[in-house]
Amino acid sequence: MPTARILFAAAVALVVGASNAHAGVILNTLEGYDNAEPGWSGGVDALFSASGGNTERVLLESGGKVQWQNESHRWRLQASGSYEESGGTETARNVVGHLRHNRDLPGPWATVSFAQVQHNPFQRLRSRWLFGFGPRYDFVRDERGLAAVGFTPMLEIERLDDEVGHTARGRASFFLHLAYKLSPHAQLDGVVFWQPLFSDVSASRATGNLTLAVDVVGEVDLKVGAVVEHNERAPSGVEKTDWSTFTGLGVTF
Repeated sequence: MPTARILFAAAVALVVGASNAHAGVILNTLEGYDNAEPGWSGGVDALFSASGGNTERVLLESGGKVQWQNESHRWRLQASGSYEESGGTETARNVVGHLRHNRDLPGPWATVSFAQVQHNPFQRLRSRWLFGFGPRYDFVRDERGLAAVGFTPMLEIERLDDEVGHTARGRASFFLHLAYKLSPHAQLDGVVFWQPLFSDVSASRATGNLTLAVDVVGEVDLKVGAVVEHNERAPSGVEKTDWSTFTGLGVTF
């Protein structure tokens, strides 16, 4: 990738406006279905907001991905993080790393395998590791859009603040992915996950991510969206539901 494009991507990542109700994370692990070009690709998303005077607040969010693919395999490494400070006090911090592999099978089938780690002290989450593998089925996959479902049994290993040791348990992960190109320059992308415990279906987590991406100029696009996370068995002292909205810029290369 030319040095000029790298510098331009970094500059865009720093000069961004944002509007959030609560700091979230720019991480959609299923996006990018329409990138059919073999070889290396990637992208950077970022947003920044600050205020002073009577209300002092700073919000930083960023995410990035690197991907390699050929005719039947796709490897993707993603990372994202958010930090919020209000009145000189840290009020939010969340970091996620995700490694995913997809292999296309004959017909509409594909495999999904992944490893993920998350850290969020405001959810008492010292670390949460996820390891999963399963099938994905594409109902629709063409130049205009995608409709796909998947199921990945996974191992979850959690370490919580103020608790000794860790918990390891099995979860099911069901997902629905819908994407539609509204025009040659605008795309709507939505993902929903439902993840119940194998041992207790009522102890479930759910997440939803809806993003509208509009081309601005060249490789730069404007992203507007919302994220909702729900944990039916949240740790003591932690709200069950978190939500956030975001507005920022993305750069692909």
